[in-house]
Amino acid sequence: MIYLITLAAILFLYGPSLKYGFFQDDFLHLISTQISSWSEFFRFFLDNQAIYYRPFGIQLAYLIQQFLFGSNPFGFHLASLSIHLINTVLVGSLINKITKNRFIANLSAFLYATSAIHFISLFWLAEINLLLGALMVFLNLHALFWFLKKPSNKTLLISLSLFALGLLFHELVIITPLMIIVLNHLLRLKLFQKPLSKAYSAGFVLITFLYLLLRLVILPIPISGTYAPHLGGENISSLIWYSLWSFNLPEEFKYQVVLSKLHIQPKFLQNFTSQIIIWVSGVLTLLTVSLFGFIRLNRSKRSLLLLGISWFVIGLSLFLFLPLHLYPMYALVGLPGLVLILATLTPKRPLFITILLLAWLIPSFTTLRFAEKTHWTVQEAKLAKQIFYKAKEQFPSLPKNSTLSLKDDYQVKHTLADQHGIHFLYNDNSLTTHFGDYHDILPDVCQSFIEAREKQIAKAKQEIKAEDLQQVIHAIISEANKITRQCAIENNIYPLR
Repeated sequence: MIYLITLAAILFLYGPSLKYGFFQDDFLHLISTQISSWSEFFRFFLDNQAIYYRPFGIQLAYLIQQFLFGSNPFGFHLASLSIHLINTVLVGSLINKITKNRFIANLSAFLYATSAIHFISLFWLAEINLLLGALMVFLNLHALFWFLKKPSNKTLLISLSLFALGLLFHELVIITPLMIIVLNHLLRLKLFQKPLSKAYSAGFVLITFLYLLLRLVILPIPISGTYAPHLGGENISSLIWYSLWSFNLPEEFKYQVVLSKLHIQPKFLQNFTSQIIIWVSGVLTLLTVSLFGFIRLNRSKRSLLLLGISWFVIGLSLFLFLPLHLYPMYALVGLPGLVLILATLTPKRPLFITILLLAWLIPSFTTLRFAEKTHWTVQEAKLAKQIFYKAKEQFPSLPKNSTLSLKDDYQVKHTLADQHGIHFLYNDNSLTTHFGDYHDILPDVCQSFIEAREKQIAKAKQEIKAEDLQQVIHAIISEANKITRQCAIENNIYPLR
């Protein structure tokens, strides 16, 4: 029953994501995974052009989704929502194994499912790799408990295979050994006293070593820009931001609040006063309920608080060192630690549970609807849809090797991933997208019409009365533009109005 309620909550909060289409990196991944041979498939594992190495999390995921759903983004969104639901079930089941307390497990799963930090990962299809990375981390931790219960060659092989495969989905899976060590220590699991424990440990060490060798030597990480790691005070600042976002505050706070001065931009405060009241009230209420619960908490459960803190920090550890690349979605694997703390501290009384849920859900809903109106991901999805509609309306098809000319706009170019968006729309990689004035790329035969227009305008200025001049010039320009546009089309240059 609890999971049906959780599913309904997920659809209520994240159902609007189903109406948005592809944009930005989606087009790059869609085009790069349109393959026709096994050699192209194996090339996925040699790609070192990006900061990340996720052949299963990106290339294979897009390959399978294109096979299943074609070019329909609705199916892609269903896949992302399904993975999110599976992650929720895994988090609940995992916390139940840790706490042996169904109430804490169910409440943790519900809070995880309905958190606003999932906005980007569910509204932007390209982030399915992050969802899959989280899935592999949670499966690895489940495999730990299976190995502890039945240490055998079978469970050993499954555990090591999941870890190795997980690293091909997302690099964050590399935190798994550290998570295992923390769980073993805090829960006193006696992992290293089990049969095959030496093989288990050696396997994880070997796989980690081989992965680091691959990413640091064989296919070195092209570190640059916002992906350059930093070590210093900004790491603490990053941890604070991830903590605040995990309490359902919006990403926008990062741009509107100066943490060091506790200063909020006056215009933001003025324009979104009601939302800010909801967000701040939610955080304060959650902290109050937690404080009350902490005072009354059994001593036996206090180790769960340390586990929750450790889980949260370890889950964020890779991203804390990238303070220039700071987004709420990266709390995906650390969030179970925080919701475990909240669920542990919540008294099992209807009043406290109701207060907690309201203080969680109302700010989460407010943040999600606020983000849907203001966040760049949604704006770019809408922009891509508008461009595609106009392009198909004006030019249902384009000849091979032709050029579609769009306005010179950085956001348009970014949204379409440069050339990839139009390649995907027309399913033709021979097309060229020109961003700028199409007159700049006209052949000489078309330039003559522009020269003729200038001569006509100059002549009109000499012969036409002043009161009629503007109307005449407008007519000359309008006619010349029609002729020039037609000439461009005849030469395979298609200006999008």
